[in-house]
Amino acid sequence: MDYSNPLTWFLYILPPYLFQLALAEGMFCCRLKVRRFLLPRLLSSALVCAAALWLAARALTWHSGPDGVVITTVYLALFFLTVGVLKLCFQASFATLLFYGIAAYATQNLAYRIYSIFELTGAVWRLGDRIGPPLAYLLCWNGIFAVVASAVYLIFTRPMLRQDAAALRNLKVYALSGITMTVTVVLCSWTNVYAGQSDALTMIICLFSCVCCIFILCLQSGMLQTEGLRQDLAVLRQLWEQDRKQYELSKENIGLINIKCHDLRFRLQALRNSEGEVSREELEEIENAISIYDSRVSTDCEPLDTILTEKSLFCAKNGIRFTCMAEGSRLLFITPADLYSLLGNIISNAVEAVRKVEDPEYRVITLVVKPVGEMLLISEENYFSGRLEFQDGLPVTSKADKLEHGYGMKSIRMLTKKYGGDLRVKVKDDLFSLTLLFPLEK
Repeated sequence: MDYSNPLTWFLYILPPYLFQLALAEGMFCCRLKVRRFLLPRLLSSALVCAAALWLAARALTWHSGPDGVVITTVYLALFFLTVGVLKLCFQASFATLLFYGIAAYATQNLAYRIYSIFELTGAVWRLGDRIGPPLAYLLCWNGIFAVVASAVYLIFTRPMLRQDAAALRNLKVYALSGITMTVTVVLCSWTNVYAGQSDALTMIICLFSCVCCIFILCLQSGMLQTEGLRQDLAVLRQLWEQDRKQYELSKENIGLINIKCHDLRFRLQALRNSEGEVSREELEEIENAISIYDSRVSTDCEPLDTILTEKSLFCAKNGIRFTCMAEGSRLLFITPADLYSLLGNIISNAVEAVRKVEDPEYRVITLVVKPVGEMLLISEENYFSGRLEFQDGLPVTSKADKLEHGYGMKSIRMLTKKYGGDLRVKVKDDLFSLTLLFPLEK
């Protein structure tokens, strides 16, 4: 190729770079919310990019030979141009788009460096002797890019898309990613300047650039997942604090209700024995109405008594059969607030599932707490309708707002690990089973 001709850069070198970078950016930004009038925005962006490519081609051939500073400036300018296009098309902050743009550049540059290694081995040029150098160049470069992009998507992009990059406020990630990206751009630029003078040095630089690109992707993916875990932990702590306050309130309210209902029962009995105007049928109706409240569950574990009484009342009101066999004394190693949160989430998730079951006969929840050997078993089973989706071994919430919901199962898993337990979830046909195993102290 004649690298002194602007058309060579404009037709064969810069467009594949920009096209691959745009594809990689689209891969990382595919879940962002797009702006209105997307098609006109894309068309205008394409015209601006075409003009920028021609200016870049002219700048790269302005001198008699390639200049590393000019090449570095051109490639960085084209990169930030694509970030500006992303800002024009997506509703996201510049920091978020820059984060994804750096990841996309690492993907594109990784593919190009792997292509360069193939080129150094002579495989590209041997293919060029058969089908022509330009066609061999485009086929090999784009083919390698397709393979690398697919691998990056499976290893890095999918885990990153599960998190919210807008919540990432770690400046070190941006600084390290930006510095590493700049280093790879400079290496790429100066390698082009001295290409052909030392194949061994060029091979070393290509391998080092590949390591830099993989480092960027690992850094960004790892920090994004860490930030997601940090956010989950903050939300779970807030939910645990709410559960603790709810437990104290529920315990107090249920105690007061039972005291009042107990007093009312004695008064009704006195009224029944008196010769008042209230009929016996009316007295029985009032007595039945309050009898459901005057039936506190007793399992030798106060948090368990509170949660079972509370959930039993709710299930009875909503036509759900709730059965429980529990040795409450075995649960005393768990703090009251944690136990209330743990069992509350388990039963609440079960209630939410069985309420969607159309057949009343299958609106059943079973809870068992008993020792099995040297382990404590907490088992819950319920029917459900529809299809459950799993992520990281846990069922995903069916609610539309997955950022605000779905913390119940995460809370159950974290509390289980806190006390050295093991969580297992099993689905067979339309029956959901959740099993917790905790080691018992000898």
